[in-house]
Amino acid sequence: MDDQTFQKIDFKENHLDSEYESCIFDSCDFSSLSLADIRFNDCEFRRCNFSLCKLLCNLNVAKFVECRLTGADFANIGSLSGSLWFEKSLMDYVSFVQLKMKKSSFVDCNLREAYFDEADLTASVFKECDLLRTSFNKTNLEKVDFSTSFNFIINPSGNRLYKTIFSEEGLRGLVAHLNIIIK
Repeated sequence: MDDQTFQKIDFKENHLDSEYESCIFDSCDFSSLSLADIRFNDCEFRRCNFSLCKLLCNLNVAKFVECRLTGADFANIGSLSGSLWFEKSLMDYVSFVQLKMKKSSFVDCNLREAYFDEADLTASVFKECDLLRTSFNKTNLEKVDFSTSFNFIINPSGNRLYKTIFSEEGLRGLVAHLNIIIK
């Protein structure tokens, strides 16, 4: 399928094709599905529900705007080429474990208790994101911009930080694991 728009489709009840190119999905429901053997090339998802979805598909540049991705699992994605863009999306409990997602963007998203363990986020941006209890462990955070995000705790000795950008207020999140008191 090329250059098509799909609106208000419940894909739990409707068949998905094997490949979508430059398509827009608006207010569609993918919740609790295992999306395997599907290729999404340069697709945009608007107001879609991916809650508890297992993304085993292939993504080549994808944009998620105002989507619900609570508990979605990207960790075993078939392949990812290009960057991912998330904007104004609910992404609590999402797993990106061991995923190479360089130059990805997270803008105004709730990423509470998400998992980025052993992921490569080189040159990604977290703009105005809530990262409460989000896990970064053995994560490549080189050149990542956290300057406007909040509630994160990142252990510098357990992650790769090089030219990573933090605001002065965000520095607390780098020493929280030390149990020190900052006044």
